[in-house]
Amino acid sequence: MGSSFVNFIRAIRSGRTGPSYLLKVILTGLICAITSPFHIWEKIRDGKVKNVKEPPVFIIGHWRSGTTFLHNLLCQDPGAGYLSTYQSVFPDSMHSQWLFKSFMKLMIPDKRPSDNVILGADLPQEDEFSLENLNAPSFYSFMYFPENYNRLFDDAVLFKNKTQKSIDRWQTTYHKLIAKAQKNTNGKYTILKNPVNTGRIDKILEMYPEARFIHIYRNPVVVYLSTKKFFLNLLPTIQLQKTSEQQIIEIVFDLYTRLMSTYFDKKNLIPQNQLYEIEFESFEKDPLIHVEDMYSKLHISDWNAALPYFKNYLSEQKEYKKNDYQISQFELDRITKEWGFAFDHFGYEIPNNLKVV
Repeated sequence: MGSSFVNFIRAIRSGRTGPSYLLKVILTGLICAITSPFHIWEKIRDGKVKNVKEPPVFIIGHWRSGTTFLHNLLCQDPGAGYLSTYQSVFPDSMHSQWLFKSFMKLMIPDKRPSDNVILGADLPQEDEFSLENLNAPSFYSFMYFPENYNRLFDDAVLFKNKTQKSIDRWQTTYHKLIAKAQKNTNGKYTILKNPVNTGRIDKILEMYPEARFIHIYRNPVVVYLSTKKFFLNLLPTIQLQKTSEQQIIEIVFDLYTRLMSTYFDKKNLIPQNQLYEIEFESFEKDPLIHVEDMYSKLHISDWNAALPYFKNYLSEQKEYKKNDYQISQFELDRITKEWGFAFDHFGYEIPNNLKVV
């Protein structure tokens, strides 16, 4: 709903909308038509693209690997700029927050339904939906039209068969979004979290040769179970065409294979002193030790100044309860067969406490 009306029409025309979703399309289109004048006003006010003060820090990793926890923690640093949940939905309405943020607060749930993570208009959020709302190639279009999944991975993650003009436009749009995020949160540097960027390392380094990357990874079995639950809960609320549970599961399997294979192929492009890789299971046990190490090796801000804020946030998370999972033998066998390359790369085994049914 934070898109311009013209971009909304472009997005709808990119896929086949099912008849049962027409009312949703009409209502969303009306909202986009109402908000469009505010987008024009913002473009006039913003003028030239602003510079980004320092090379951004990009948190990457497959969905459900701990990227949100890490992002929320690092954004507690008073020097950190980030893209807010409001900006993720209304990226071209930053000067109209007085109006749309109140509207958004009425609609947004207190917690993310899939995993109970706290939500709020001013809290950190990932940026992929923002790119969709700004008419830049966005992989998350597959959530509206799952049948376009394969094409969108090629177009919006790998940029296959894309002209240089199209790539330049994506990079310019992304840069504007990052600059706005930094200004909106008054950050000295910007921390961005987007799992899709795990496959875009080459394009990000073209934009920011000194960009810093934090890759967090997790046991593939847990990632599968958590991603499956996440997508099965999320896609029915967003999709505009009927999709079966099995179709979503096939996307989950293929997405991990393609994204992680792409990362393994491209990660050597990152200079050694600009990449920090961390195992979620280790990070979860003692976050502060690992964050201090990140700050030191990637030269992120002032550790001593940020430490009290990190401690306060972690103390507030003690009541957070993770989901419990069980898995079928068929699924487990398929995971070990298709994702064996990741088990080997990261050194994981089947979790001992896994309930197989």
